[in-house]
Amino acid sequence: MIYNTGESDLDLKNRYNPEGSKLRKLQYRMLDMLLYIDKICKDQNIEWRLDGGNILGAVRHGGFIPWDDDVDIVLLPKEYKRLVDYLKTHPHPQYVVQDNDTDPGFYAPNWAVLRDLKSEYKQNSYMHNARKYRGAQIDIFCYENHINKTLFRITARFTWWNIKYFIGRKPKIAQFIYDLSVIIIPIMRLVGYPFSSSKLYGHAYGHLAHPFILKWVSEDMILPHKRIMFEGHEFPGPGNPEKFLRFKYGNYMELPHEAKRNFHQADYDIWD
Repeated sequence: MIYNTGESDLDLKNRYNPEGSKLRKLQYRMLDMLLYIDKICKDQNIEWRLDGGNILGAVRHGGFIPWDDDVDIVLLPKEYKRLVDYLKTHPHPQYVVQDNDTDPGFYAPNWAVLRDLKSEYKQNSYMHNARKYRGAQIDIFCYENHINKTLFRITARFTWWNIKYFIGRKPKIAQFIYDLSVIIIPIMRLVGYPFSSSKLYGHAYGHLAHPFILKWVSEDMILPHKRIMFEGHEFPGPGNPEKFLRFKYGNYMELPHEAKRNFHQADYDIWD
């Protein structure tokens, strides 16, 4: 396919993730991790789905966006807890679940990460450098309905303050803000419940409020989940991926400007 920039799929692959490149090796490692999660969820009857750029990549590129370097999945709160608890109690020899319990330098509520122990995601930021585990990642996000947007922005502010001022610099304060958010978020969820919709879904309280996250999606876009092809494998995705992508990205078949293609500004080391 020839995109709006004049580039073809082959052009993109040759430029960003040719076979044998560090990024392509990282993508294969994350694919292995994703297959591991999919197997656990099938065995344990845990419902989950791909999110964000991975849905975009599946529809537009048949897999990873050529310059993409992470995987995002989402689960409803009870399913999120079941998966994270299972990962903790059934350790894998190469992958480790990362949250504030397993890594004191990780301060994100309603968010865990499955990390690879045989790679390193290299990024020069206070938040990244504070973390114990920095390998190839699958972000595991809590996703729910009945989100009150005003209360969401309040809890997002706690996370933003922590990242901007304290994580990696003042760990005691960072931990205090995290602990406070763990107390506040259930209260926000309870208070906001009668003033929010059961038909709109989004990232759970405590996530950062950037434009992509602030777009709550309607139930008909995501339910029931539908398996979509990603890197030659079928994984759960939204029920209507095209409608989901139009709402989130607009004309999702257009490529972004080159300056916006390395969102994380990172390098990688991968070893066997």
